[in-house]
Amino acid sequence: MFDVDVRLLQLFQAIFRNGSVSKAAVKLNIGQPAASIGLNKLRSHFSNQLFVRVGNRMEATDIAKELAPMVDEALEQIRAVNEYRKAFNPAVSSQEFCLSMTDISHLQMIPKLVEYLKHHAPHIRINVVPINSNLPGLMSTGEVDLAIGFIPQLEAGFYQQTLFKQHYVALVSKYHPRIQGNELSVEAYLNENHIEIVPHGTGHYLVESELRKMGLKRNVVVKLPSYLGVGLVIQETELIATIPERLSHLLLSRGHIKALPLPYALPTYSVKQHWHERMHNSPENQWLRQVCFQLFHHGHHNSVL
Repeated sequence: MFDVDVRLLQLFQAIFRNGSVSKAAVKLNIGQPAASIGLNKLRSHFSNQLFVRVGNRMEATDIAKELAPMVDEALEQIRAVNEYRKAFNPAVSSQEFCLSMTDISHLQMIPKLVEYLKHHAPHIRINVVPINSNLPGLMSTGEVDLAIGFIPQLEAGFYQQTLFKQHYVALVSKYHPRIQGNELSVEAYLNENHIEIVPHGTGHYLVESELRKMGLKRNVVVKLPSYLGVGLVIQETELIATIPERLSHLLLSRGHIKALPLPYALPTYSVKQHWHERMHNSPENQWLRQVCFQLFHHGHHNSVL
């Protein structure tokens, strides 16, 4: 009987988490035949199928479910040993960081981050994934290194640091036939048709909930899951979009649109970076957090370029 090595434990963990041998192979950057051979070795070692196909997923057997927490703990201990007192040199490191970000953060932050890395950490790679309901779990397992945005689901149980505060403005076409000048009344706001934008997993439902508290109701005719295309929609229609103020700065230079102060007071919100306890003392993660804070913290976002 052979000993189970680290790579086989990683394969077990990847299949357990992804429910797929092919997805596990992609995750580990190995070929599917190698993953299948590895699974057969695991089955032989434990004298159990470990994973059986049910529909389009590989479901864990009872034995595999018992093994999973032990495998996780073993790999975590191995990771800790490997990283013990390991110096991190961003100038030569080729590490890939996984960031979970809102679509607004993509627009505002990725260009500056890429420019910084080009000069200070040219081999570092960034993998950006969307925010979803699985984010807390992905951070607790180390699959996501850092999450940035307006993310209420991470307010409890995670470290956090405020980067800046945001408030909302109204975005309209410069040629809107009924909204002229640089002011917008409550009556005009409520009489027009609106776009509602609530990216999944974020706190931007705040707009609608605050309006309800004030007894106000918008006529929403379009709902979007992302802010990315809102500028193009606004410049071609007579709709109003209520968007974060910093996003409006990016959009105003790209189309025939204008941003107006809202005719009522919405609360500001904080854009934060969040990380899990397992990453708190990691030299790599500490470096990444410091870079993001220096780049994007209000009043300091140009200091390290």
